[in-house]
Amino acid sequence: MLPSARPAALLSLILLASCSLTATQTQSSLRSVGEGEGVWKLEKPHASLVWRVKHMGLSNYTARFADFDATLDFDPKNPAAARLTAIINPLSVRTDHPTDTGWDGRLGKDMFKSEQFPQIVFTSTKVEPTGAFTGKVTGDLAFLGQTHPVTLDVTFNGAAPAAALYQGRDAIGFSAKGVLKRSEFGLTRYGAFVGDTVELVIEAEFTKAG
Repeated sequence: MLPSARPAALLSLILLASCSLTATQTQSSLRSVGEGEGVWKLEKPHASLVWRVKHMGLSNYTARFADFDATLDFDPKNPAAARLTAIINPLSVRTDHPTDTGWDGRLGKDMFKSEQFPQIVFTSTKVEPTGAFTGKVTGDLAFLGQTHPVTLDVTFNGAAPAAALYQGRDAIGFSAKGVLKRSEFGLTRYGAFVGDTVELVIEAEFTKAG
């Protein structure tokens, strides 16, 4: 290494050592991030929204939305006061159909009526802690012109103060699961062989804005 490069390399090592590489699921790690209430933004490359529905009673047909965003108003010291808003692009449905390249587009345009309803929106109305690292988040889901409550079972996976991957910003992560009845939103197409219950599986990482 050239002598002139040593200070910069040493500074990089010091900065990296001061940042967290992995999260920990502890109350102390949760209290160590955020510095009070504030807005957390979704880290889209490390988030996923998968949905599954029974197909002919044979399997759980699985797809995902590739384009969605979320904001979280969250005080680690007062999780029950958290507020979450998520916005999903219905045209971003991905099924990885092996032979029908237009299937995703038809789902978005025809079944999800994306031209008439270009967004699916979830707005939380209640957060109920159920354990040290678990809780229930209930909110209003606006989909296909209908709005109905949906409850998610949420697990806090961990917190990473000054996360190295996120340029030293505090990070938190959650997993969530929930179910809804598609018929409640008027989506009854293919009801003879596609189930009514839709299972949601969500993974999300957030970093403190600013």
